[in-house]
This record gives sequence, structure tokens and C-alpha cells, in this order.
Amino acid sequence: MNRKILFLFTCTGIEIMTAIGVTGYLLYLGEFILALISTIVFAKLIVFHFIMEYYDKKTQKNSQGLSLKNA
Repeated sequence: MNRKILFLFTCTGIEIMTAIGVTGYLLYLGEFILALISTIVFAKLIVFHFIMEYYDKKTQKNSQGLSLKNA
């Protein structure tokens, strides 16, 4: 439960909420092209952050494994 709550306050969580809000508001205004453009831009940014988080966890796991072998 704490991990899910913590996710809401990370950069990626805030970006997801912002993307939903901006896209929803643009759709409400009837600006379908701008909503599509903002969705594409936010999607690229969010995917980038998920990839970086994945590699960070992978690197952290490998460095922990190496430090245990050296001990």
C-alpha cells in the first residue's frame, strides 16, 4: 500500500495525473487535435520515465549482488 501511495508523488505519477487532466480539458473544449498532440507528448515522456526507472532498479539490483559477492 505504501508503494502505491508513494508512486502518486513521484515524477511519473504526477506526469500521469497531469496528462489526464490536460487531455481531458482539451477534449472538453473540443480541441481534439491538441488533445491528440498532448497525449503523444505525455506518452513519450511517461514511457521514458518508466524505462529509466526499470534500468535504475536493474542497476541497483546488480550493484547489490556485486557488493554481496565482495563481502
